[in-house]
Amino acid sequence: MTSRQLIAWSRLAERRARRGVWASPLAAAALGGAAIAAWVAWRQDAGFASASHAWLAAALLAFALAFLRVPFHLYWRPDAALLAQLPIEGGPLLDAALVRCTRAAGATTLAALLGALPLLGASPELAGRHALAALALGAGAAWLLPAVATGAAAIVAVGQSSTRLQQLRASAGVSAEAGPPSTAALGALPGLAATALIIGVLLIAPWLVGRAPPLPAAAVLGAIAAASVAAIAATRAAAPRVMGAILRDVSALDRQHLAHLEIRPPTASERAIARLLGDAALPYGKDARLVRRRFPMAFALGALAFLVLAIVGLARPADPAPWLAAAIGGAAIYALALAGRLRRPPIELPRLSATLPISPAAAARARLAWLLGWWTIYVALPGLFAALRQDDPAPGLLLVAAGTSVALIAGRGARQVR
Repeated sequence: MTSRQLIAWSRLAERRARRGVWASPLAAAALGGAAIAAWVAWRQDAGFASASHAWLAAALLAFALAFLRVPFHLYWRPDAALLAQLPIEGGPLLDAALVRCTRAAGATTLAALLGALPLLGASPELAGRHALAALALGAGAAWLLPAVATGAAAIVAVGQSSTRLQQLRASAGVSAEAGPPSTAALGALPGLAATALIIGVLLIAPWLVGRAPPLPAAAVLGAIAAASVAAIAATRAAAPRVMGAILRDVSALDRQHLAHLEIRPPTASERAIARLLGDAALPYGKDARLVRRRFPMAFALGALAFLVLAIVGLARPADPAPWLAAAIGGAAIYALALAGRLRRPPIELPRLSATLPISPAAAARARLAWLLGWWTIYVALPGLFAALRQDDPAPGLLLVAAGTSVALIAGRGARQVR
């Protein structure tokens, strides 16, 4: 099967699975762009700088979600294991995945461009600068993040194959000392790349409103674009040789088949929480271990939210509301996603759980404790610090309270094992 044929087949399958016109990427981009534009227009009453900060915060939130979705376009797809077993070469598999990433990045970029339309009336030149920043972030989401995520998955996939070889050598009496690469690379490397992109755009935020930035904006945006093109070119040249192994071994991590299980013990903070849970401590430990292995991006994005809120608290910007709203709102949206993942495979196996001497109430308490622990460490505590450091802490405190309510409701919604 050629790349063109596989891409056409993938698009046909997506259209058949889509429910309604509003599920299309174009419709989602239009709705997202309208929401950003309304937010920017409302903040424009406080001045162009406030509107620019509102756009930047919303755009970074949208692109952070796009960065988060990249592994699901590449190898954490429902059909990944099936595709890995079909007689399809690595080149077409990679091309189809990259097309999905590019389409998703294009939709996010379109939403950011539509959101900047209210700025045209105030200053077409500065609005154009916002458009350039959106295009640079779009290039990163379309090419750089997929390249980094593919590289991380290749490292893990090669490590899984090496582990199986070492197990065969050990069974034959041959010593094997080297261990596999950490599966944390699946979240750490893309998270590091996403953080670099976001920090790079934040450094040129003064340029968006006509002031001198710490670094030349042309150099920063040019570096993002050049790195994205170079990374995707290198990936397209090298990754097809291992794309089949990536789909087989990385998707197998969901099912714990054909893969080395790197399950680390709970951290000190997780052990402290477990001591407070009584009979829920055991399922809490299981959740902590499996979430760290299966969803390492939760910790990468949590660290990013922590960093943004800490910077807002230390820098005390004149208009902190957009940054607080973007960081806390984005974390709350991700908390909703985490709540759903905690009650589904591979974190929770309903049939297996029903055979264990663990009550449904204890399992529900464990899921709620994990989610609230994640929220408290990465969002609530730095959010309180950022809010209390401002001249008017009330809006920040209200955002933290609202986000905590969302996390609590989401955690309680994860009570029933389905």
